[in-house]
Amino acid sequence: MFFSRMENFLEKNIEGFFNRKFSSNLQMVEIEKIIDRILIRQKKRVNRAIFVPDKFTITMSDEDFNQLNNIKTQNHLKLFLYKSVIQKDYFMETLPTIHILKSPKFKLGVCEITAKFNSDKTSDTDNDNVNDLEQGTIIVPNLDIKEITNPSHKQQALNFASLTIIEGPDKDSYLAFGCNQIHLGRRDKNEFLLTDVNVSRLHAYITFEHGRHILRDANSLNGTSVNDRPITNFCLCPGDIIQIGNTRIVYDLI
Repeated sequence: MFFSRMENFLEKNIEGFFNRKFSSNLQMVEIEKIIDRILIRQKKRVNRAIFVPDKFTITMSDEDFNQLNNIKTQNHLKLFLYKSVIQKDYFMETLPTIHILKSPKFKLGVCEITAKFNSDKTSDTDNDNVNDLEQGTIIVPNLDIKEITNPSHKQQALNFASLTIIEGPDKDSYLAFGCNQIHLGRRDKNEFLLTDVNVSRLHAYITFEHGRHILRDANSLNGTSVNDRPITNFCLCPGDIIQIGNTRIVYDLI
């Protein structure tokens, strides 16, 4: 307890000292460090999954606000959040929201960040579809094929993940993607088009749920595997190897 209080005191006062001593504009890397600490400190377990806050408010000086209150900053911080959550194997209730505010109480280079969950209480009912049966695996309800192919479900393209074929007829093919749904197979309109004859027209697809990419087999003829294990639904982690037909694909963060 003593060391925890001392750590909080030093963080607050030493960081504040340097901000006051060397007055400069607030830097993105400083905001990222604070958000990263918040994710670790405010995480909570629901069933066997770990959820982190998804609503952030950043309050800063007028000058820093004029510099950072823009779409570029919003997108940069969202990308940072997406990748941090995946790297730490966490989940979020909803897509993150970031509010940037200004206050005359704050000096140049100083900010305050508060975070909370989308709901006051993360209920088991709301997150029944996040149960880690095995490492890297979660059970999620099957979506109707009409819902899968409906373009209205696509999110703004902020790419932070990738698929790269490392073995098969389409070796070295690459796709960068973000929150949008990705369909894999031989069908022409798939986002990730494959020529492997052992791959179904719509073989598998990837959705983005609770801040994570979920790979789902689309009732394919030959099935889908991750890391040499057959799957139906699978929560992807960086470095996972997806196999469909004779094609092996690595999932990673950009």
